Amino acid sequence: MDERAILDKIRFFDRFSDAEKKQILCSEHFFARYHQGDYLIRETEIDGTLFILLQGSAIVTKKAKPGMILTTLTPGMVVGEISFLTNRPRISDVIATEETVCFTLTRMTLENLSLPLQNKIKDQLIEILVGRLDRTNEMLVETLSAIEGVVMTIATATETVF
Repeated sequence: MDERAILDKIRFFDRFSDAEKKQILCSEHFFARYHQGDYLIRETEIDGTLFILLQGSAIVTKKAKPGMILTTLTPGMVVGEISFLTNRPRISDVIATEETVCFTLTRMTLENLSLPLQNKIKDQLIEILVGRLDRTNEMLVETLSAIEGVVMTIATATETVF
């Protein structure tokens, strides 16, 4: 596997210079392989590893909603950033749906990188989290609008009956 070529294809690393990518590749990290059905992340575990999918795919699920797929992760997507940044327990399961390769980064590995590179990685993660918050807010507004429409329909139907 040509690790450098793979990093060049992943959007997360678009803003990184060649020297920064080289520093990342020279640092202690892992290119982890997962088989279909393997867990990358288990809900409630405490593990601060960050995953960037390089090849393959994985699904995100919650124990509270068995069988429900929250999202499907594809190459370039990042997962595990909340636990990575905060050291909080994992909030979902992430399961490989096919042969999957991830770039993984731990907090300890991050601390061994240069401060500017640490900040660049954190800035990328902040941008990802803000994007997710924006999408969540949009979905909330759509959901509330739909609920409001249903309530109005029920209210109108109730007035008609009585």
